[in-house]
Amino acid sequence: MEIKIIGTTTDLRTNTPVVYAQMSIADYLQLVGNDFDKFAIQRRREKHVAYDRMKNDIIQGALLPPITLALSPQRVNELLPLLKENDLENLAKSIMQIGDVSILDGLQRTYILKDLETAGIVFKEDQKLLLEFWVEEDIKNLIYRIIVLNAGQKPMSMRHQIEVLFSTFRSTFQKGIANLELFEEREGARRTRPRKYAFDRIVTAYQSFLTKSPEIHKENVVAQRLVEEEILSESEEGLTKKLNNFRKYLGIYAELDDQVCRVYDGTQGAPVPTGLSWFGSDNVMNAFFAAISDFGSSEERIQRIDTALVALHKVLEDANNTEDPLGLAVFHNVTNAIPVRKVNIGFGTRKLLTSVFKEYFREQGEKPMAELWAIESE
Repeated sequence: MEIKIIGTTTDLRTNTPVVYAQMSIADYLQLVGNDFDKFAIQRRREKHVAYDRMKNDIIQGALLPPITLALSPQRVNELLPLLKENDLENLAKSIMQIGDVSILDGLQRTYILKDLETAGIVFKEDQKLLLEFWVEEDIKNLIYRIIVLNAGQKPMSMRHQIEVLFSTFRSTFQKGIANLELFEEREGARRTRPRKYAFDRIVTAYQSFLTKSPEIHKENVVAQRLVEEEILSESEEGLTKKLNNFRKYLGIYAELDDQVCRVYDGTQGAPVPTGLSWFGSDNVMNAFFAAISDFGSSEERIQRIDTALVALHKVLEDANNTEDPLGLAVFHNVTNAIPVRKVNIGFGTRKLLTSVFKEYFREQGEKPMAELWAIESE
């Protein structure tokens, strides 16, 4: 059994010495022993679809996040002098006492590693684990550390994960689509031109694209969880393809936005909304991207979508600001007729929008939207 000490530091909140180290997976499992889940204040084994994904990643050699361990409090006084003297060689030897550590963070990962070892999986020769050892004898400081870790690891909703993803690739999206601007509503900014969208709207539009539904929060929690788990268990290739497809249709949406805002510039008057307000709304954006994803289940259907969107752009391009090529006056009348006592107006509107977009794709843009609003509302 070998361990490599990478460095040491101190948690200034509790004044606890911390040792950073590296080990092979096999040596780590030997170090924690067979009773690694004995630490009473740690959570029990959990099941999650993402753990199956993690197993495959580990087999392929993925580097896991650091695992945090607590050394036996009874041995702290033995280790402190070695830390003070920076005697890393003897510190490494002292740490390697089998079963003399408790897992503060990484229990579920350890279960998975143990399962793989038991199944006879041979880990890659250079595959290492990063470890963080807390040298602490006061149980309250170890509990503090677990609380900090659990707070930091509160399961992220799909919405939160998409926000993190888009925050990372925000500049890439803006560079890839001419004049695209994503702004934060909390900063007081607002949509003042085509191709300018609230960042939050793009996040929910992508979520709608992934879930094939304009309803971001389903009333059926179980159904919502099943949909999200199916998406998050996809391969990197599958998720990358969906992201690229979304970016493709976001570019097309931006091109349509130019024309919608030109035609619907406010001169039509009530009840026809402006292009800025209508085409930039979350209802329309979520329904548009949900309809594309849901309808586009085959290459033939994707071709229908692309043909319909070219036709829609042409209809808008040929119109002037005295016309209503999208039939938004009809749309207004139809949505106003939704029985609010029986149906949530937002839900009813999104359902109508999604149905009309899907039918427009099915017809490859040959049937005007003004006709579809009335037909799909029946």
